[in-house]
Amino acid sequence: MRKIIVFLAVCFATSFAQDPNLHIYLAYGQSNMSGQATVTDKDRVQDPRFLVLRAANHSNQKVGEFYPAAPPMGHSQSKVGIVDIFGRTMVEKLPDSIKIAVANIAIGGQSIDLFDKDRNKTYVQNAKNKGDTWWIQYLDEYGGDLYKRIVEMGKIAKQKGVIKGFLFHQGEADYQMNDWPKRVKKVYDDLIAELELDPEQTPILIGELAPTGDLGWRNDAVKEAADLIPNGHLISAQGCPALKEASYTLHFTREGYETFGRRYAETMLEILKTQEPPPDTTTPVDTTVTDTSVTDTTVQDTSARDTSLAIGKLPSAGVAGSSAPKLYFDAKEQALFIRTEKNGIVRRYRVTGKRQ
Repeated sequence: MRKIIVFLAVCFATSFAQDPNLHIYLAYGQSNMSGQATVTDKDRVQDPRFLVLRAANHSNQKVGEFYPAAPPMGHSQSKVGIVDIFGRTMVEKLPDSIKIAVANIAIGGQSIDLFDKDRNKTYVQNAKNKGDTWWIQYLDEYGGDLYKRIVEMGKIAKQKGVIKGFLFHQGEADYQMNDWPKRVKKVYDDLIAELELDPEQTPILIGELAPTGDLGWRNDAVKEAADLIPNGHLISAQGCPALKEASYTLHFTREGYETFGRRYAETMLEILKTQEPPPDTTTPVDTTVTDTSVTDTTVQDTSARDTSLAIGKLPSAGVAGSSAPKLYFDAKEQALFIRTEKNGIVRRYRVTGKRQ
């Protein structure tokens, strides 16, 4: 009965085990992170290794579940942006054994305060007081609290796979906020603490604002934010075209998103290389037993179904002067042996699995 219980416990734990080959990224920010490029047929082609961890309530998909990635990746009106290109580039460059998933929590035109656990409620209330409510429908899709939704997705990510980092793009709404870099760091620090992540193993990739756009001059602040965070990494937007729209030039063109998303991925790939353990350069130890004084005794299976009868013939480890039997493979003889020692005498028992 005890063996059955242990077996069931192992099976239960295995079925819900974390998959180390499922790499998950938590993305947040405003419109350029949610994505503004028009969706094409190419964007709808799914790759079984690129997944979305659904963070918004739409498209008949359940929040907190994994699905093949396709736009919209964030809220219901998201288009194509950084995360779409990032994910596809990652699966293209990484081994086939690795899957990439992204949870995207982003709303256009909103301050970093909407992501701050200590400021978001006041921020939302002030917006409602001013009648600035066009985006509340998207907030509701994320459960009404962006910080809380990121944490929820992070906890699911830790259960199912491994959180490899954060993807961040925001700042246009806060171009007059002098302490914006510190507020960006606070949100990151809060998420690291609440999700109990190792900051040395959990980078945040922070992208520049469109250099040719209206707020390209704010990239000094973006760099400052990346520099404030020990594991912060600045993603250059140089050469990424911005889209000229009626009232502003803030969003990237399709070409801009493709270049920018690849840069996020290329930076992350370099980070992953630094996290790989160094190669084992030690010389393998030959554990083959070569002592010619060792007695070689063949252990034959007296039952085709139960080898415990044969193993039962071995000396007990509880006898004074004896050691516990050890199973090993002799490469020279290409055979499996059990090695015991009693009163200074070493014996080997060859395991044959043959009937007598």
